[in-house]
Amino acid sequence: MSEDTSRRPRNTVVGPILRCSALGIALGVVSTALFLPGWPLHALELRTLDARYRFRTTPPPPSDVVIIAIDEASIRDPRLGRWEWDRIWHARLLRRLRSERPRAIAYDVIFSEPSRGRPDDDVALAAATREAGCVIHAAYPSDQPIGAATKLLVRQGQIRPQIVVHQGLAPRVAGVMQPIAPLAQAAAGTGVIAGRPDPDGTLRRACFLIQGAASGHFYPTFELATAARAQKWDPGAMRFDLASQAVLTPGQVTPLDDWGNALVNFLGPTGTVPRYSFRDVLDGRFSPGTFTDKIVLVGLTAPGLQDFFVVPYPGGMFGVEIHAQVLENMLHNSFLTEVNRATVFGLAILLGILGALMARLARPVVGFAALLLALVVYNALAMRAFSESRTVWPMLGPGLALLAAYLPTAAIRLATEEGTRRRLRTEFGRYAPPQLVARLEAGELQARSAGVLRTVTALFADVRGFTAWMGTADPRAVVSVLNTYFGRMTELAFDLDGTVDNLVGDEIFITFNALDDQPDHMVRAAHLAVNMVHELDALNRCWQEEKVLDTPLRIGIGISSGEAVVGNLGSQIRTQYTALGSVINLASRLQGLNKELGTTILVTRSVAEAVAEEIESRPLGEQNVRGHPEPVEVFELTDRKRSAASTPPAPAPGE
Repeated sequence: MSEDTSRRPRNTVVGPILRCSALGIALGVVSTALFLPGWPLHALELRTLDARYRFRTTPPPPSDVVIIAIDEASIRDPRLGRWEWDRIWHARLLRRLRSERPRAIAYDVIFSEPSRGRPDDDVALAAATREAGCVIHAAYPSDQPIGAATKLLVRQGQIRPQIVVHQGLAPRVAGVMQPIAPLAQAAAGTGVIAGRPDPDGTLRRACFLIQGAASGHFYPTFELATAARAQKWDPGAMRFDLASQAVLTPGQVTPLDDWGNALVNFLGPTGTVPRYSFRDVLDGRFSPGTFTDKIVLVGLTAPGLQDFFVVPYPGGMFGVEIHAQVLENMLHNSFLTEVNRATVFGLAILLGILGALMARLARPVVGFAALLLALVVYNALAMRAFSESRTVWPMLGPGLALLAAYLPTAAIRLATEEGTRRRLRTEFGRYAPPQLVARLEAGELQARSAGVLRTVTALFADVRGFTAWMGTADPRAVVSVLNTYFGRMTELAFDLDGTVDNLVGDEIFITFNALDDQPDHMVRAAHLAVNMVHELDALNRCWQEEKVLDTPLRIGIGISSGEAVVGNLGSQIRTQYTALGSVINLASRLQGLNKELGTTILVTRSVAEAVAEEIESRPLGEQNVRGHPEPVEVFELTDRKRSAASTPPAPAPGE
């Protein structure tokens, strides 16, 4: 029986728990540190974030932002010519969009140099920009300080938030190159194109402010300038704590990481944001209202223009699409939130302690199943948090802490305890019911491998006429029928805790009370015999319907009960747990006697009397049984009595 843990000395319980806790804490801290930013395995943790996008519930599609794509079809249009186009085409596009009354038009194309085409192109584009009244033009960081001639232009592109804390976390640039003066002065605003890829080169984050290295002035990113114009946000009311959060408008708090970045919640792969070809929009090939009250981004999607970046979704994404997805995050405050550092360490320590406790207190196999369950549950919870609340839990650090705490101790235990259990499973699993093997493994039963004298009930069953049918049948059909027959009969035996001792040809030998104490072992054997007859009838119907058999198979069963020697017999090469004795021989002879008497189930008097209240029997008198010096009184079992038809024998103790 299992040990009563309630009687253990307190030290034997508290000591292991304390040691497991200490191990879990140490491994949790180490495992977490390995996956933190700047540490060796951080890139792997980032990959788990990418994988979460592929398995999460699909978020609602973008509803506020559309893209006008400078795509391959537009590049090939002979009217427009080779890229870069004359700016008159951009002016015509803006005038076409003006009638749609969009909230904002953001041009993800750099116009930092005067047009190389007609001199009046820049004038026309500036006029169209001013007429639209909602155009944001792109600026970009420069490695060179801004000259005195453009300082006024640069000041126009600055942003003056209410407060900026931890300013050193903002990206610092030598200068910001604004669009040419006519465009910058006509625009509703300008924003700096700035991406902050992770160390593995993947764009997952967005920043809101760019700081001039010399002046210390701040400039809005392209997305922030666009969102502020579209939503009429007041830059003077914005507050930034670049180490924790940004308040873009009162009541809207955006979480930031330790470097002042917002973790982008990508809504889908490339193609997620609705796109319209520049050429089609220019020609008016769109439904009225398509761009009404929308934020319209104009940008490059032609492959040859090389405005393509690596993002969490496979295949990458065009720059204008990244801007669009960041804008959607800003408008709906749907950026991802990473759990804080204390929570990251806490989760890893918790799983580390759990892994150490499972390795110390649970059996290795059970502990490993619990380990897998803990990993599945934790990852499922992390996935649910990502999908439903846009919260990013660490995955690899806690998982590593759990595995590192469990595996070493479990491996040692597997090398010792499981070796013994494996031998038991190998030895008894072939012929004992699974529940008895489990009790043997648990130490509740003693394997009588050396040999003991026990009272057992033996059952032999043989298929009548099988050898003759086998000689004329397809060998594959023979194997199929025999496998099905043995499989079902073994299941019936196991249902009643019988031990399948041997299979020889078409004969099956089953014993009761050999491994476990079964006071009703004769009743169990008799019920099994009746079940086997009924089951064969059912199998015959199936085989005949499938045209496998023409004539149904019949069986003869013999049952006797008495003392026999039980134990392992064999050589060093092969052993078998079996029973020997005259009672075994008698059961085998009774099975053969069925042929002479035309019966199905023959038993001795002791068996017939033991089952008299449950199963009908018919006396056949004394019969000469080959191998026995004296006649044996034989009874035929017919079927269960009606009062016992639905009453199975009681289970063995401990089941």
